Amino acid sequence: MNNFLPIAEKLAHLPDSPGVYQYLNHKGEILYIGKAKSLKKRVTSYFQPSADHTLRIALMVSLVHDLQTIITNTESEALILESQLIKAHQPRYNVEQKDDKSYPYFKLTTQEMYPRLVLVREKFVRQNEYYGPYTSVRNARQVLRLINKLFLLRTSRMDLDGSRTYRPCLNFQLKRCLAPCRGNVPVEQYAEEIQQVRMFLQGKYRELIAKLQKRMYDASESLDYERAAKLRDQIHATRNTFEKQQFFSPAAENIDVFALYRDVDKAGVQVLFIRFGRLLATDFFFFEEAEQATNDNLMGQVLHRIYMGENFAIPRKIYLPFPYSDQEALARTLSEKLKRQVSILVPKRGQKRKAVEMAYQNAVTQLDEKKRQLSQNEEVLQKTKDLLHLKNLPVVIEAFDISNISGTLTVASMVVWKNGKADKDKYRKYKIQSVEGPDDFASMKEVLTRRYQRSSSGEIPWPDLILIDGGKGQLNMAIQVLSKLNLVFDQVDVIGLAKGRSEKRRGIQRDHEEDFEYVVKPNQKNEIRLNRHSAVLHLLQNIRDESHRFAITFHRSLRRKSTLHSVLDEIDGVGKHRKKVLLKHFGSLKKIRSASLEELQNVPGISEALALKITGFLKQK
Repeated sequence: MNNFLPIAEKLAHLPDSPGVYQYLNHKGEILYIGKAKSLKKRVTSYFQPSADHTLRIALMVSLVHDLQTIITNTESEALILESQLIKAHQPRYNVEQKDDKSYPYFKLTTQEMYPRLVLVREKFVRQNEYYGPYTSVRNARQVLRLINKLFLLRTSRMDLDGSRTYRPCLNFQLKRCLAPCRGNVPVEQYAEEIQQVRMFLQGKYRELIAKLQKRMYDASESLDYERAAKLRDQIHATRNTFEKQQFFSPAAENIDVFALYRDVDKAGVQVLFIRFGRLLATDFFFFEEAEQATNDNLMGQVLHRIYMGENFAIPRKIYLPFPYSDQEALARTLSEKLKRQVSILVPKRGQKRKAVEMAYQNAVTQLDEKKRQLSQNEEVLQKTKDLLHLKNLPVVIEAFDISNISGTLTVASMVVWKNGKADKDKYRKYKIQSVEGPDDFASMKEVLTRRYQRSSSGEIPWPDLILIDGGKGQLNMAIQVLSKLNLVFDQVDVIGLAKGRSEKRRGIQRDHEEDFEYVVKPNQKNEIRLNRHSAVLHLLQNIRDESHRFAITFHRSLRRKSTLHSVLDEIDGVGKHRKKVLLKHFGSLKKIRSASLEELQNVPGISEALALKITGFLKQK
């Protein structure tokens, strides 16, 4: 190492303390972030002549120009700080770490007098109870629908503290809610319903079924046959639900099981989430370029993504397939967060080892499936290059769309496809600033200029393919913009995807009438027609449709905000706080418009006079 570099002197004065270190290049850019029990021992080990680095780390060390350190009180603090800094800076030589993994959970709002069960992705609040994680939002919503059907919980967001009463909603009429909003439902009766929901979520189905059976017999003896029939249906639905779940532990433990599988330059980590002794969900973390990463690096990446956030219910036990270098520090950190002892184990035999082996078999299957998908994507990209006569393989594709209604609130979207699949982290939204009225040409010109002047300056790389939604007119306009930005057309392909006229109008007879789509290219007179069932056409259509969906979603959100501002904020006496209360109570402006005078008066802070003013104002709009 050059002794004149800033890092040379710092290495000799490193403290023998826990902390985080950051390696910087000559431009001051962060190359790598790590943590250490002893900064002195860990950092100097990188620069020893005998250090046995991987090619990736050896290259990183050769680029290090300076060093920054942050001393912490404990190794656990260093572990948390390292994770936060990696997420914030995304250093090039760290194993790729995106935002902390966010799973959906069921939240039971036990701090409320009449608790609700809601599906959330949020920071945990200790006063509530959380059940999960669920790796599939669809499955979680199915469970929530079943719970709302089986148990008489409220779904309204009203603050029911006993001080006010409200008119019950349709769920009460359908006998799907006890309607505590009426003010005459005993807390003890509602608590009984909550306890049954707890038993359902905790997998205590035998105890739950026994309790439901007793209530069914009591209802039958009281000649309440309708209630008895409902309880019978609850019992059948509960039994069917839990018979599908795999049983792991008779001790009803919460355990996360990990396994790692590698194949050439790709790897994957499989996780099994066991809750209350049953397999609740699974997740798979795929590493497309893992050749230079060690097993320890990969496992650490997954453990950080799952546990270093604030919205994960930490289990009491974690099973790993091999010892992890920061195993003790992680166990201490998680124990401090949970305020209970968390054990991280490497099982050698018995049921625990079988659980790890099961995770491993799932990892093999998942990685094989990922590789198969990648292979198919590569084939489609090669077909796209060949059929459209592109200069480059379209590994990175950027597509644009414009959205407006009668020329108002015009917006644009850009979606990105990488290696044949959506790269949603790279999506971008644009508010059109220089165009008035419905002028899609001018709007597209603005957004292309704003996007690619950054590529022209070298700030961001050019894509391999730019996809324009439209025909020759839109494409020629795009070419003019890109030419002014010094785009080298030998390096970047630009195409348009347009819809044609009805084939029937063109004299082509088919069993059914369909509009065709075609591709246009610069300096090419004839359009390129692709087979309706072509994988290339499906790829381009998916990208175009996604750009359209993304633009429409953005436009709707802006229109909704604009509508709320232009209507509610114009009502004298409805300030920011009352507007928030109204929207929280009714859920939307449409429901506020249709609310009766009595329903408006039921909202905290809305007097009779103000309710009259709101209804009168909204009727005029």
